[in-house]
Amino acid sequence: MIFVTTGTSLPFDRLIAAVDELAPRFPEESFLAQIGDGAFQPKNMEWVRTMDERDYARRCADSKALIAHAGMGSLITAMQTGRPIVVLPRRLSLGEINTDHQIATAKRWSGRSGIFVAMEETALSDALVRALSQNLSGLQPLPTNGLVENLRSFIEND
Repeated sequence: MIFVTTGTSLPFDRLIAAVDELAPRFPEESFLAQIGDGAFQPKNMEWVRTMDERDYARRCADSKALIAHAGMGSLITAMQTGRPIVVLPRRLSLGEINTDHQIATAKRWSGRSGIFVAMEETALSDALVRALSQNLSGLQPLPTNGLVENLRSFIEND
């Protein structure tokens, strides 16, 4: 299962619509999207508006890959669960967020093991193909104890 999430604070219809369009190109995969308050309702994948924290964590851990905005929470969740993640940054110019910090985050994390950046919707399919070909045994989940220290070490030593 490919788990798609928009994060907890803002809808991200551009991401959901783009993944809904590409889902039929991956007939061997099932997709589940958490769409929040978005206006776009997917037709080619299962979706829910919200889910509780326990179900969210289970879906992340059970997924083959995550697709999300370029928020730190999503990146940390992917690292904690040892799952590859495809990120599409929200854009200020499209009214999706109040700064372009997600573009900076995506550029900063691009190329790291298990993180696949699509700067535009048209790059999502290729990024997902790369994520699905990722050897999951090579991704080591971050322990949840001392998370800040582990992240600092990961960032400083990479």
